[in-house]
Amino acid sequence: MSPHVFAWLILALPVGSVIGGLLLMLIRWARIKRRTPADPDSLVLSAVSGSLRERGELAASLGELRTVHERLLDALPTGLIWVDQRQRLAAMNRRGQELLGVTPGVIGLQAAFVLEPFPWLHEALDREPGPAHRVEALGRRWRVQRIEAPDRIGALIQFEDITEAEAEERRRQLRERFAELGEMTAGVAHQLKNGLAVLKGQGQLLRRAGHGDAAEVLLEETDDLERLVQRFLQWAKPLEPIAEALRLEDVAAQAVSELKRRPVSQGKTLLCEGRGGAKGDPVLLHQALVNLLENACAAAPFGSRVLVRIAEGRLDILDEGPGLSEDTAIRMLRPFESGRPDGTGLGLPLALKWLNAQGADLRLTMRPEGGTCAEIRW
Repeated sequence: MSPHVFAWLILALPVGSVIGGLLLMLIRWARIKRRTPADPDSLVLSAVSGSLRERGELAASLGELRTVHERLLDALPTGLIWVDQRQRLAAMNRRGQELLGVTPGVIGLQAAFVLEPFPWLHEALDREPGPAHRVEALGRRWRVQRIEAPDRIGALIQFEDITEAEAEERRRQLRERFAELGEMTAGVAHQLKNGLAVLKGQGQLLRRAGHGDAAEVLLEETDDLERLVQRFLQWAKPLEPIAEALRLEDVAAQAVSELKRRPVSQGKTLLCEGRGGAKGDPVLLHQALVNLLENACAAAPFGSRVLVRIAEGRLDILDEGPGLSEDTAIRMLRPFESGRPDGTGLGLPLALKWLNAQGADLRLTMRPEGGTCAEIRW
């Protein structure tokens, strides 16, 4: 290779590098120039779109949170009312709506308007937050409590229907007392039965010996005591009820027929109306009805009527007597608590025991028109 060619090569390398770099710069500049310049309106729309998207995501999250919140409230077994600072009904859970018989449409209305039929709840709004209290309203018993809450939230009222719970607690206490008294009376009754058998034998000997008046007095008293002992033994006797399909009108008719043969029903009209069925023990149910009808006849005045009203799974015995208060009704279902001077205090408790043994319940209530209603429910 000649020195001239070598020299040209040495010069061409750096020059080519410089030219190549310039070309690359020109190509990049041309690409940048071809790009559309940013439009200010497009930038604003893009920002708004992004903000709306973020707000939508936030709203969706809040909606999910609200749904979870409502589901938690609806899962509560008690009613819950939220009244805001403007005295509007801000929320009421599903259980509360069911207990009060209202629809979700009441949400947002004035609390005074919505709660007008329920003054006991409106009264709770005026109370200071604190322990729950009991009230009677709508023929039921309620536990009501104003819950402590920040002032900016408003007022929270929790309420529940405790009628059945209290009735079940009374039944539990009665069953426990029945069991304790049953053990005690069983031994006493057997001892009395043995002694009465001796007294009855002596009375019969006196009659044969010609002492008729003295014998009759002794035998009458012995018979009365034997009936009392029989009640004690019934009380203490363990029950093994059967469950079979019953026509309640047939069982009621048999009980009424038996009562019509007893002196206590004289001067009273005994009636049955309605039809219905239930599963129970025919013997125990008959005995319970006879006891209840006997009490109804004893309470009813001369010339009045005692009605057995029958429906599916229920029996009502209605009399036209003076009626019973709730406290008296509860007391008379306890053993040895009689409402009559000559009563043993076991008629109603035995009826309750026989009914409970076959899955039924007994409740005594005062009738609005006067008298007492003995309600039997399966």
